[in-house]
Amino acid sequence: MDAPALQLFRGDDPAVASPRVRGVGWVLQQAALVVVLAIATVALTAFAYELAAERALARAAAAGLREAALPRATNESVEAAVRRRLIGGPSLDRATQVKLARNGERLAISLSVPTAAVLPRWLPFAVICSDVAQIEFRTDQPVTKLLGAR
Repeated sequence: MDAPALQLFRGDDPAVASPRVRGVGWVLQQAALVVVLAIATVALTAFAYELAAERALARAAAAGLREAALPRATNESVEAAVRRRLIGGPSLDRATQVKLARNGERLAISLSVPTAAVLPRWLPFAVICSDVAQIEFRTDQPVTKLLGAR
């Protein structure tokens, strides 16, 4: 019986290669990656909610300025116009503070809302923010621009 001829094994033959064994280090690395991705997802989601709230406040402030430019406008009517514009948002209409200032021919409005009122209930536990964090929007316009130049 002839013995098989011996050949040099270089280690690059895929037919003979052994399957890769992943150790504890690899598992820990993947777990850390999942945690980092989860934290990034939560932070980006919170940012998106806050950005949407800021845009809603900007639209409501514009509506409040248009209302304030009317001749018989009161602070209550301006606040009502702002709150009407905020209805449908995540409790923005109830939590928003409205401040109106008149300085001669300029009107200014400032809206602020707590960040916790903007975020969904499941999100604030994961987001690191204080209870006093606010989203604020302030704008001012000349009355002549709001009413249209005549």
